[in-house]
Amino acid sequence: MPPLDALKLVVVESAGLGVLFTIFAVLDAVDSALAPLLVPPAVSFVLIVANSAVPGSRPLRVVGAYLIAGVVGLGFSALPGPTLVEAVVACALALLLMHLTGALHSPAIAVTMIAVLADFSAPAAAASLPLLLGLSVLVVVLAWVAHALLGDAAYPTAWY
Repeated sequence: MPPLDALKLVVVESAGLGVLFTIFAVLDAVDSALAPLLVPPAVSFVLIVANSAVPGSRPLRVVGAYLIAGVVGLGFSALPGPTLVEAVVACALALLLMHLTGALHSPAIAVTMIAVLADFSAPAAAASLPLLLGLSVLVVVLAWVAHALLGDAAYPTAWY
């Protein structure tokens, strides 16, 4: 990649990450248990901007992966105690569902792990799923804007 193109890409990615990090700071100030759930969407944003042509960067696959990861992870977090075994089983189930539905977006699997190991309370888990879906949609919108700013009108190549 030519240095000027790389610099433009990094500037646009950094602006998007600035938006996501601001949300992280607000969440951390309000409820530090929810803040770690923002890490996987930040990784997703960079992945989508840098690799927009891969199937896992398509908007509905990203949102679907976060829905699956969130439901499975938050469901498993309701089980007694955060354990490594529960996290592995939950991640395996989430991956299986992502593969079966074609909605594999690898950063989303971290949501499952975070949810299980953070051992969310029922109210926090209930609040987390809409937050995750909103963040996944925000990531897609930010990626779309980033591609427009970079002059790449090809994103998304397909919706699913």
